[in-house]
Amino acid sequence: MSVMRRRALTQFPMVLLTLVSIIQALALELVWGKISAGEAYLWEWNVDALVAWGTISVTLLGILQVWILYATLVIGFTWLPTLRDTVLPFILGIQEFTMISLIGPEFNALWLYALSALFLFGIYVAHMSFRRARLEPDNAAFFTGREPATWKDFIWAFTNIGLLIVFGMAYTALRGPVWLALFSIVFANMSLAIQIVSSRRLWRVIVGIDG
Repeated sequence: MSVMRRRALTQFPMVLLTLVSIIQALALELVWGKISAGEAYLWEWNVDALVAWGTISVTLLGILQVWILYATLVIGFTWLPTLRDTVLPFILGIQEFTMISLIGPEFNALWLYALSALFLFGIYVAHMSFRRARLEPDNAAFFTGREPATWKDFIWAFTNIGLLIVFGMAYTALRGPVWLALFSIVFANMSLAIQIVSSRRLWRVIVGIDG
């Protein structure tokens, strides 16, 4: 059993990263398909086109953030995988595909709900992975002196998720004002950009640039 355990710890990161890269490539292909299809609404000089490009930008940032999440986990940590770890990337992929399918000439509030679901599920994946990584002696150098995450550590993330849901509900209740769609898109782009920049800190710790 110890041999099989070591094999799982050693080979799982390569399998996981390969799976994630395939799913992300498919998501990028779907996004490119939206752009290269030559949809007329994307090339009109109006606010609706700006909103559409904004949703594409958020989707691309979301795909990038999912890749950064898994690349950081796999390169920085080892943990004993479960069958659930092999299924979670497919769920994230379905969420990404759903977001892409909701991009169209008219802004759809469901797109905001899909984005908030992607945020929430990403938090779940990261938290569960870190919990199991803490149990492995190989990761002691990182976790020593660091307390386990609490609900307070997720206030910023849950606030973003809550705001996205509120924006979606308000957009529906107000019968789709364009200004609210544009504001929601700007907020989503900024939130993901901040998240990606924040990921640099963890990466720098992992590779030993920062203590």
